[in-house]
Amino acid sequence: MVRAAIRQLNDKDVRQRRRAVRKLFELDDPTAIDAFIPLLNDSDEWFRERALIAIQKWASMKDLKLAERLASSKKVEERILASRIAPRIGKSSKSILEKLSKDNDHLVKQNAWKIRIQEDELSIREAMKTEDTGIRILALEKIEQMELIDEEMIKIALKDKSTRIRKKTVSILMMRPELNTSGEYDEIIINIAENDKNVQIEAIIMLIESGRESDLIRKKIPEWIEQQNPQLVRAVVKSLKNKDWEGIDYLITAIFNSSNEKLISGVLRRSNSSKANSFRKKILQDEKRSDVLRARLIEDLFGKKQDDEEFIRIVTSLQNSKSESISNSAQMFIKSIS
Repeated sequence: MVRAAIRQLNDKDVRQRRRAVRKLFELDDPTAIDAFIPLLNDSDEWFRERALIAIQKWASMKDLKLAERLASSKKVEERILASRIAPRIGKSSKSILEKLSKDNDHLVKQNAWKIRIQEDELSIREAMKTEDTGIRILALEKIEQMELIDEEMIKIALKDKSTRIRKKTVSILMMRPELNTSGEYDEIIINIAENDKNVQIEAIIMLIESGRESDLIRKKIPEWIEQQNPQLVRAVVKSLKNKDWEGIDYLITAIFNSSNEKLISGVLRRSNSSKANSFRKKILQDEKRSDVLRARLIEDLFGKKQDDEEFIRIVTSLQNSKSESISNSAQMFIKSIS
């Protein structure tokens, strides 16, 4: 049946030829690959496309010459195909992929690098030195999948000139905190937080979630917390959700000593711990704090059961506050829990 279908590929009737192609794909016999090679130059685009599919489907170790021919083709699609079948032809694939990874066409080059990186981890370091950001991203994606990651590659990526690369590297460190337990990357990450607005939030959150209390981190975090950046506020609040405040006392202290009222109220809104209640009561009694913040802290607890008698006593006394907003909020809270 395979031979009959191959003979039919040369039929004058294009419908018969198409039936033959479909039949050969249905039979799925790799020996049919040679019959498809001439179709690469067919005048009909449909047949050229099926030839590409057949070669990608059935190419094997014996097809070295075919791979070399495709790698030297003037057609972009054929050079891309050469990179895709190269791994199947053994050691000779290395020279083919190296050649294609220097191709003038971006798609050909990128496909070749993608295969090289997947097939040979030693090529990752070379890929990270290329000028093409997309190729460096491919290398970084491979690094991300590796069980054992070269620390030097992480340093190189963190210092990369591309924001995309730096952001991706910080993301990897957030997902793999064990890679930075010693804090060896902290100084580089702080530099990113200070100088790259596009990666600042991720860098700050990574440092916060690390739980480390180096002198440098202690110095910088209060400065960052003062920023009235809504995205940073949301990120910090989310990061602190369900965390034990006892283990990050330096950070909690920095937050409540700051003037960032949105951050303070956001952090307290998400926590009903005894420590959170202690800060809440302290702020409510601090007349140096803004009326807006104090009223907001009361409003956040409308309708919520409150077992802390001291807190209820404080809010009850605030019904007589000179501040209308605080007084109204206190009165509404008392009504909501009655």
